[in-house]
Amino acid sequence: MEQLYPGLKDLNDGVGIRLIAASQTVKVPAGAIAFQKGDACKNFILVLAGRVRVQLSSEGGREVILYRVQPGGTCALTTSCIIGKEEYPAEAVIEEDVTALMIPDSVFRQALLDSEQFRQFVFQGFSRRLCAIVSRMENVALKTIDERLAQHLLKGDDNSLSKITHQVLAAEIGTAREVVSRKLKRFESNGLIRSSRGRVEIIDRENLQLLSGATDP
Repeated sequence: MEQLYPGLKDLNDGVGIRLIAASQTVKVPAGAIAFQKGDACKNFILVLAGRVRVQLSSEGGREVILYRVQPGGTCALTTSCIIGKEEYPAEAVIEEDVTALMIPDSVFRQALLDSEQFRQFVFQGFSRRLCAIVSRMENVALKTIDERLAQHLLKGDDNSLSKITHQVLAAEIGTAREVVSRKLKRFESNGLIRSSRGRVEIIDRENLQLLSGATDP
């Protein structure tokens, strides 16, 4: 675990021993809901394997992805909820089978009081995640849908995105699925991409980069 979370290495005053002794290892399959809006946060979670998607969902079915938690990362919302004793304000979905270490909230809060090193680890992770959320929301607020969609498509490997749905693309860029479908059709008619079920292939990377607002050629 120390390789994934070097900030926890050599915790002093027996804090590390107490954290491990009180923790529980769990395995959760892909597709499961780890948290729903309104759930109580009873554990601080360290992901050892797999991936969790944290998102906001509206009653109308729209989704906006806030961030993903992978090995080495922590969930800012969980941290905030445990410290503030608030309910979870979003939804956490298991994207890839997860193995995680669960630390009870009472043990977590005591470790914050007892260890400067643990406090630094927790708040550094919280700060990094919060900055990433602000950057993501800034992107949604200030960039056009065309720019956001082009930017996301350019993140694919080998000029393509595989196993991707219009619903997931919509959640990634903060818009409706119908809008993404319409934009992809226009991108395709303009010769920028080729779209098929579960796959988007980039045909004209240079002009897609221009559309995304990228400054690099």
